[in-house]
Amino acid sequence: MRALPIIGLVVLTGCLPVSPPRPTPVPGGVGQLEIHALAGPVCPVESEPPDPECAPRPVPRASVFVQPGDGRDILVAQATTDARGVAAVDLPAGEYVVLGGDVEGLMAGPQAVRVLVTTHDTTTVELAWDTGIR
Repeated sequence: MRALPIIGLVVLTGCLPVSPPRPTPVPGGVGQLEIHALAGPVCPVESEPPDPECAPRPVPRASVFVQPGDGRDILVAQATTDARGVAAVDLPAGEYVVLGGDVEGLMAGPQAVRVLVTTHDTTTVELAWDTGIR
């Protein structure tokens, strides 16, 4: 009796490298705007070199507002900073103006800042509140 070769198919799962799923692109592209709210000066006299104890401090619970960069007076996004003084919003790529609201215990809100948000990137902006310390 003659032995016949056995031909078989072996399926191995989990042995081939698998590419991670790719993010699905969002039509028009979206980026993230990260806002850092800071208050300063913290000390009445600034020294050279700067004293680390006098660095601007984070502003928690600050309201921040985002308007289109073309000057229209409409609200595109709104957020409140966390305990670290940071807020983040996802926005379509484009130009924006970022404003900060009044915060109890600090002088008037910060000056408006113009930013450019780019697709799939994080754009960081600082808003500076004045403590009134001189």
